[in-house]
Amino acid sequence: MKTGLCLSILAAAAAAPACGGKKNPDDPSAKSSSDGGDDENAEESGDGGAENAPKRDACNGFDIGNLEDLLAKSDCEVPNAKPETVDNPDMKGKLEVTLTASPTRVIPGGKVDLLVTFANKTTEPLALSFRIDPLARFETEAYDAKKKRADVPSSSPPPPPKGHNPPPPAEPKVARVTVAPNGSARVRVPWEAVKMKWAPEKVRGTAVERGYPRVPAGNLPKGKYTVKVITPLIGVYEGGDHEVSAPSLELEVGQ
Repeated sequence: MKTGLCLSILAAAAAAPACGGKKNPDDPSAKSSSDGGDDENAEESGDGGAENAPKRDACNGFDIGNLEDLLAKSDCEVPNAKPETVDNPDMKGKLEVTLTASPTRVIPGGKVDLLVTFANKTTEPLALSFRIDPLARFETEAYDAKKKRADVPSSSPPPPPKGHNPPPPAEPKVARVTVAPNGSARVRVPWEAVKMKWAPEKVRGTAVERGYPRVPAGNLPKGKYTVKVITPLIGVYEGGDHEVSAPSLELEVGQ
């Protein structure tokens, strides 16, 4: 009788976990934090959970096809940075900026889609800085065979409308995008084979930083033109022709 009672007591003691002892490794409640146990508790407690987890960087990419839209995101703005304080390292062999068009021949007054590509030629991430005021501006310039501007009025702009007091220009800031190794960022810029004239009637409502407003005033004559896209890229070492930040190509205007 005593022997049976002792065996029952020993069996009960073996089945119950000892106070302060280790959990049974086969017990699901003993899983490590790598299995999600502790993480779930952290999320429930609000300490270090999903709410406080770092956000995915929206300004990095391998194949960035909407650069202009990306630069408009507040996440890409560099806090307290000024365009004039950004360093200008030599990007030769690291960054390749090209301008292409389809088609390369357009009728007078026709439209062409220009494509600016910023290609990372390295095996490391490449950070690119751009001026924003408050948006990134990609503007076109057209030069004739004599290297004279062909798309702007030959005269100086007229005075603004009487009584017009323009607002102060937007404060220039810096936006930054990181292109993955061997990746690229692109932006499409429309161009029209037209001449322009000053539009004083559009001064009101036009941001000062965009310059005096212009409107189309006839077609460009037939011929070959050098078209540039003046990009807001900063932080690169380049010559007086701005061959990096202002890529160019030759387009033909004809039938």
